Order: sequence, then structure tokens, then C-alpha cells
Amino acid sequence: MKDEANVKQDEAVGESLISRRKMLASLSIAGVAIAAGTLLPGGMGTAHADVLKGKAHADVLNDSVADIPALLAYSRGTNTCVIVADPLRGGIFSWSSTGTPNGGTVFAASGGGVWNRQFSGAFNVCWFGAKSLTDSTAAIQAAFNAITRPGCVFFPAGDYYISAQIIIPTQVVSVRGEGQYVTYIRARTNGSILHAMFLGTNADTMEFNSISLAGEGNADSAIFYNNINHSAFINLFITGTGVVAIHINGWNNKFQNCQIVANAGNGIEAFGTPYYNNNLTVLCCEIYANGGIGMRVGNGMNVTISSSTLEHNKVAAIIAYDIQNINIVDSYFERNAQVGFNYTDAQNVTPINIKSDIHLLGGGATIIGIDPSKPVECAKISGIEWSPLNSAGVDNGGINNTSFVFSNYLDKVTIENVHCFDTSKTDSLLTIWGNGLTSIVKGYVSIRGNSKSDVQLIGVDNGVAVSGGHLIEISNTRSKNYYNPNFIDYQRMAETYLGNLLKSQERLSDYPSFELTEGNEWWGSFVDVATKFPELKGKLIWFGAWVKAATGNDVKIVTYDGVAPHGDTIAAAGTGKWQYKSILIPVPSNATSLACAFQKLGSGSKANVAFPVMALVGSSLDRFEIGSEVDFRSTSYPTTGYWEQDDVVRNSAPSAGGVMGWVCTAAGSPGTWKGFGKIDI
Repeated sequence: MKDEANVKQDEAVGESLISRRKMLASLSIAGVAIAAGTLLPGGMGTAHADVLKGKAHADVLNDSVADIPALLAYSRGTNTCVIVADPLRGGIFSWSSTGTPNGGTVFAASGGGVWNRQFSGAFNVCWFGAKSLTDSTAAIQAAFNAITRPGCVFFPAGDYYISAQIIIPTQVVSVRGEGQYVTYIRARTNGSILHAMFLGTNADTMEFNSISLAGEGNADSAIFYNNINHSAFINLFITGTGVVAIHINGWNNKFQNCQIVANAGNGIEAFGTPYYNNNLTVLCCEIYANGGIGMRVGNGMNVTISSSTLEHNKVAAIIAYDIQNINIVDSYFERNAQVGFNYTDAQNVTPINIKSDIHLLGGGATIIGIDPSKPVECAKISGIEWSPLNSAGVDNGGINNTSFVFSNYLDKVTIENVHCFDTSKTDSLLTIWGNGLTSIVKGYVSIRGNSKSDVQLIGVDNGVAVSGGHLIEISNTRSKNYYNPNFIDYQRMAETYLGNLLKSQERLSDYPSFELTEGNEWWGSFVDVATKFPELKGKLIWFGAWVKAATGNDVKIVTYDGVAPHGDTIAAAGTGKWQYKSILIPVPSNATSLACAFQKLGSGSKANVAFPVMALVGSSLDRFEIGSEVDFRSTSYPTTGYWEQDDVVRNSAPSAGGVMGWVCTAAGSPGTWKGFGKIDI
């Protein structure tokens, strides 16, 4: 039996418990307005009592109802305003003689006319009948369809199921929830597969914000948009899709603070019609544990991926193609490419599986391919923390786990300040893939300030030679047969512990290049593999140089390892421009010596070769840079050749009373030269 104190307390509580309906019915006009804005459902929208202003209470309101069915059956008499107390679908409704019922904001009135919900802001899906833990497909679609001018659809906190894809009309410009892990939308289809949970097209100024989307194996995509512009995907959590979590194409789109996790296919895709993916920004996103590619981007310009994490994406972290200006900065990569991306060698059709965090491929459309007319241009990878796969963590099958790969056509690339903190890694920072075609790097390549700067080539045909060779082509350079500031400087890519293995035997007229004459081969010194460089046995060697062939000529690279000869299959094309040609050659385990040469082919005028380098592929180097200016050195100013104004030659034999060097004050052959830097006696 309760004691007296408890009985009094229960009586007090009982007196304080007044039904919501009774309370609302007893409110004054001002009280109704307050209740509408605070107690009644509306989510982001706010219920209004504007229709009550300036009218007597008895004229406009003298009843309330419990729910929407009661509103439909309500006999209004002369009343023009009714409150519905249902916590999910209720609100303030005003009568109008005309209108079209939509099941959420407009309802048919008994005796004629309609009841219009009084609100501003978003359309709440619960107004249309959506409920947590139930199939709310029809109600959600009705909410989207009810918007007749640019507006927002709001999902209150809850767990909503859909069994069919939701079509997003163009007038919907915002879809919002109450937060990641607070508002959930799940695909529940009884076995059928949705193309997308949300499907839209031709949108301008669109936003998805603060929602979790779970495909649960029943949806290929969570969000699929064609031609979407000025959009933002913010604070989304997406998991459980089968093909791609989000697919878009368009311009001025942004992903921010999103988590794309544990999808069976790709994470984010942004590709489509050429130049439909301009100004794409991915900021502070976490893309991890997806079964495909973390990010696949193509056909566009100005792509920035910043302050993001890409981990454990099985095929690759990022694949980019046909992109002008891609910046991957201040991000973290770890253990991507457990499966790898498949390439097929044109000369050896066996697919090769390449494991790399970042793939930069020239050309391609829906199917990633190689197209020389669509290179990846102006790529910058900077400030990256990178922990790659390694043989201790995941079996890589003997194929490299490189930080990134570029395949075939790349114009201008910078890789700087990359921290490769997995000290057990033995593969390269950069890999160039042959793919049976010519790998071309136009413009400049700068690799500097990294904790690991190895450069490697892949694509060896049956252990004989690299597919097609590799060409670094410098466009729009002056046609000169000597080294000058417009001629791109090549620093060696890799080295053995003794440094470069091959150097030019001579310099003609103090210029750092040598001339090939008709039918002539220039041979470097034989490398003693047996005694001096045994570390080369069984390894791959990269041999190349800067070459310039006149019209009708070619400079061919040939090598001999004591067992078999090798030669490149690419032509210098007689452009009269400096180009870098190289070939990757295997050194047999039984080799005793190695020789490399350049051969002039064709009947045209002379061909030139500068700075040949032979290097062990994959060995460590702190800096590899193409693009720096060079110092000319000579014992006197030039007397032959064409020189530009401001070209400088430094004195290679300075002495007291002499000068530090000479500067060209007027262009010409050989130009006008003046000494500078008088040296004290």
C-alpha cells in the first residue's frame, strides 16, 4: 500500500497531466502560434498561425482533431482553421475553396475545398506518412513530388525503409536529415536490386546533407545523378551499395565530411561527357573498405582532393583520366589496392594486375582506356601520408605496390613532400606503365622532397624488353643542337651505390651533347657486370638519354647484355626537338657485361644525344626533377651556335684578374657576349 506522501504526489502528477489535444484546444490565439512552432511536427519547416492574425478566435478556430483521418472527416461548419494534434503528421491547417490534395500539405475537406498546411521551409516526409522502421517509399516519393518550386525535403531522425528508387524532381534543391547516424534510409526490397536509392538528372544547385544511406546489398548506388551542377554532398554516411556509392557528372560539385564505407564496388565516381566534371572538390572525406576504387574521376578539369583519407579500397584509392589540373594534397593513404587494377599488354595479352594507390591514365570515357588526345595534365600530388601494401601485410603476387602509376600520356606532374612511412616497402613511389604503347610525359616532371623517390617501369614483354620504350617529349622548345635554359634538364632517376653507370665519352665544342653521323652508333663504355656491378644481375636496367633527330631521322636505342640484343620500338619522329627516350632491359643472371648505344637512322642531317643515363631501376634517390635551369660552363664565351639574350656561360677555369662568366647581351650566332664578375687580383 502506498504511503500518504506517495498518494499526494500521484494526485499532483495526475492533475498536471493534461492531454495534448485538450491543451491545444484551450490555448489562446497567441498560444496556438507558439504551439505550432514548438510542439507540432514540422522539422525544418515551421507551422504558422499567420491566418489567425487580426481575426477573432471564435471566427477562425473553435476545434482541434486528433489526426489526419479525423481532419478528412471533420465537418467544419464556418471554421476556417483546425489544429491536428498527431505528433508525426499534425499541424495547423487553413481551409481554402480550391487546391489539389497531395497527402502531406494539402488534404480534401469534408463538404468541399481543401485544408492547407500552414508552414514555411522544408517538406517533412512524415507529413506524407513516412514512419521509422516501416516501408515509407510511397510517402517519401509523395513528399518529393509535392514540391512545385525550388524547395527542400526533410527527414526527421529515424530509420526509414524504401523498396523502390526515389526519383528526384528538378525542383527539389535540398535533401536533409538530422545528422549522420541520426537519419537513416535503408534499401529493403525483398531481393530485387535498385539501380539507385535516389535517382536524379539535370539538376542545378542541389544539396544532400546529414543523412546515412544503407544499400544493404539491395541497391547498386545510393545516389546517382547525371548532369548535376553546383551541388554539395555534406555529412553523408553511405554503405552497403553494390556498384558505386555515389555517381555524378557535372561541374562545381563538392563532397565534404562524407564517409563512404564498406560498399561492394566503388566509392565516389565523377565522370561523363568531356569537361562535365570541372571544379570537383573532395574535402575532409573518409573513403575506406570499399571493394572497388575509392574515387574514379575523369573527363574534366580542376579536381582537388584534400585533407581526406583513403584506406583499404581493394582495387585502387584513386583512378583519374582525361583530367586537366588534378591536385591530391594533404591526405592519407593506407593499404589500398589489395586486388589491383588490371592492364593488358598489347604485345603480351596476359592481363597484369597493378597495385597502386593512384592511377593517372590518359584518355578514356566510360571504359577506362588510353587516348593520346586526352592526357592527364597538370597533376600535383603533395603532402601525402602513404602506407602502402607490402609482402608482409598482403601477398602482392610479385607485382608492385607503388604509390601511384601513370599510364601512357601525362603532361606536367609534380610529386612532392610525400611521406612513405612503411619502411618495409621495397617497391617504387612512381611507376610508369608501358601497356604496349609509348609512354609519353610532356612538359615537366618534378619529384622532390619525398621520403622515398624510387621510379620504376613495368610492362616487360616475356622478359625481353619494355613494351615500346618510353618517351618524355618536350613540346614548343627551340630547335637548337646544344643545351640551353629552354632545354629541359634531366637528373638521373635512380642510381647504384657507386652512382651513374654510364656517362658521355666526350663533349663536342663544349656543348653537353654529341653528334651521331650517318649510320653511326655511339657506344658507352662496357659495364663489367661480372666483377664491378654484380648487383645488376637479374635486375631491370633503365637506359635512356635526351635525343634530337632532324626531319627524316630517328635515334634508336640499342643494348647488348652479352646474351641478347634489345632495341626500342619508338621513333624520335624527326621533330628537331629534344626528347627523352628510354628503354627498360633485363640483365640475365649469367651476364658478364652490358653495353648500350644510340644509332642514327634515316638520311636526314645530323642527330644529337645528350646526357645518357643507365640506372638500376627501383634504387633509392632523393630527387628526380625535370624542369630546372642548367648552368653552361666553358673556358671562354661561345663562338658558334645561336644564343638568346640573357643566356649565361660560367667560367669553368676562373683565375685572378679574370671574370666569373659571360652573358649574352644580344641574340644571334653566336650573339654578343660580355664578361661579368671581375675576380680580384
